Amino acid sequence: MSKRKPTADLGVGEDSFLDTTANLVGILIILVVVIGAKTKIDAEAYGRKLAETPTSSAEEPRREALALIQSLNQQKIEMRNYELETEYRKRERDALLRQVAEARQQIDAELESVDDEQRALVESSSKLESLKSQLSDVQQQIGAAEPQPQPPVVLEHLPTPMARTVFTREMHVQLSNGLVTVIPWDRLVATLRDQAPLAARRGSSRGRFEDVLGPIGGYLMRYRMNAVPGGFELDRFELETTSDAPSEPLAEALSGSGRLRIELASRQPGETVVTVWVAPDSFEEFRQLKAALFDEGFLSAARPLPDGVRIGASPNGTRSSAQ
Repeated sequence: MSKRKPTADLGVGEDSFLDTTANLVGILIILVVVIGAKTKIDAEAYGRKLAETPTSSAEEPRREALALIQSLNQQKIEMRNYELETEYRKRERDALLRQVAEARQQIDAELESVDDEQRALVESSSKLESLKSQLSDVQQQIGAAEPQPQPPVVLEHLPTPMARTVFTREMHVQLSNGLVTVIPWDRLVATLRDQAPLAARRGSSRGRFEDVLGPIGGYLMRYRMNAVPGGFELDRFELETTSDAPSEPLAEALSGSGRLRIELASRQPGETVVTVWVAPDSFEEFRQLKAALFDEGFLSAARPLPDGVRIGASPNGTRSSAQ
């Protein structure tokens, strides 16, 4: 029996050693799992940081490129405005030259229609006026005491102040074929503001879409929108006149019952600038309208409109210059 006791004691010791070893192995496994999980989290965070770094570094060149594109578009718009203004001045000069030529032809025709006696009388009157002018010059040269009184010459002058960019409220008017049409600009823009989000949702799968609204007050608005991060933005809109646009002659428009007169009565001259979109055939009517507006305290801004070009606007366009 003395030989069996050591054998039993050895079995108990072996069980304790195995339990301890198993516990240590379990602890090591848990540590390996924890360290592996933390390493994976750190690796993912580091990977995200590396992925975000190139995006942030490329943002500045992207902004610079967009700024250059916007600057180029602005220069194109300004160049077109300069061309339109030059064309407007050229057409105005040509119209004045035609009026002078027509007046000369009318005078020549009237002279040809009179008989020889009347023609001689006209020529004698012209010579008499020439002699009077020469006599007046001689009297002034010799220091005449009482120079002959000269009739006063009345010059009609419309003051033209320095043009300034319009930042106040604008009232838009179209002048074409000698007819005046008040454009419902504010109503069209308000309708566009309400309708654009719905149209953007319908065209959300496209990078650009076009739509039309109206007619409102005789005008259709055709607009184009471009996709941008986070939604859409307006690129440009153009107005198309319908056949039932309420147009009226200038004299009727400025009368007490004219649409233009009624619209002007609801606005303050110091707070409103009248922007006139002028067709090539209505420069003379524009001068008359500008004078009438000036008499009532309204500043006006001319927008020459070549044939075939629609009235339009863009967020990147230029403001009117009022005088």
